Amino acid sequence: MMKKIYFVLPGFSRRPIGGYKIILKYANLLASENYDVGIVYLEGSRYPKYSWKWLILNYWTKKGPAWIKLNKAIQTYTIKDFKKSKIVNDSEDIAIATAVETVAPTESIFSNAKKFYFIQDLEDWNVDKDYLFETYNKNFTNITISRWLKEVVDNHTTGNKDAEYIRNPIDINAYRVIKPIEERNPFKIGMLYHKAPHKGSRETLKVIINLKKKYPQLKLIMFGTAEIPKGLPKWITYHKDATQDDTIKIYNDVSTFVSGTIKEGFGLTGLEAMACGAALVSTDYLGVRDYAVNEKNSLLSPVRDYAALSNNIIKIVENNELRWKLANNGVKTSKDYSWEEAYKKFKEIVFK
Repeated sequence: MMKKIYFVLPGFSRRPIGGYKIILKYANLLASENYDVGIVYLEGSRYPKYSWKWLILNYWTKKGPAWIKLNKAIQTYTIKDFKKSKIVNDSEDIAIATAVETVAPTESIFSNAKKFYFIQDLEDWNVDKDYLFETYNKNFTNITISRWLKEVVDNHTTGNKDAEYIRNPIDINAYRVIKPIEERNPFKIGMLYHKAPHKGSRETLKVIINLKKKYPQLKLIMFGTAEIPKGLPKWITYHKDATQDDTIKIYNDVSTFVSGTIKEGFGLTGLEAMACGAALVSTDYLGVRDYAVNEKNSLLSPVRDYAALSNNIIKIVENNELRWKLANNGVKTSKDYSWEEAYKKFKEIVFK
């Protein structure tokens, strides 16, 4: 009998989320090679069982998210109470927890399977750190998506259990330069807008709004899953729930992509923007160091130093040669982050 591979997600998402994007892509790749793949959505107390909202959720779960096309061979499961739910599994099967809140359910539901913990961030926003570090010490093989996360996980793991490392990939065939870098408007900037404080979006937005006083021709294009911020001036465009095609167009339309992140596991949007020829101006948060090198393919400033972030934007806006150099080097960097390499390493780890 062929082994089954299950990805356990915190719940169904109708909006594009970076972490989900990575997990569902791995699921699609496995299914394309005829592996038996299942996606388990943990819904908990989201809606009362059999309520109309629950029924609608079940419908969407079966249909799949609109923002990514799932292979039709992938089976989906919606679980409300993991303590009362079991999915038949044996020692040949593989179960992959994808977030801190999925570890205990994965352990319970897949008691017989070989288990992995795909760690995409230091997820201390919903649980205390003691519990978080406990999850690193379960009978799971830990997999991290950035060097700094591997270091944190290894430092809080007892024994000789080192985490595996698979840096996040992007689709280098899709994320590419369409509009020549030298033809772009230097006063057109892009950014991701997110409500979570650790993303630093509010502070970054303030920086760019203040720069509008210095550069009246400045334009900002934002995208994200949050509601449109109130009172946005007309020179700022916001794309809610942007698709992959939408973001590729945005990255190609802007000359510079700005990130004021405080803490993040990796930061996919920065790498995607680089691949599309946008010069990256970012805070030097830990995740960005997996692909960004200051003054080589990006301009980095200390985390929370938004005056320094503003100065780096000014450097880019006022110096085309610098922007072109950073953007072209960023495109070269992105070529090393293919799905082909990541998927090969993923299979080597989970099937060994």
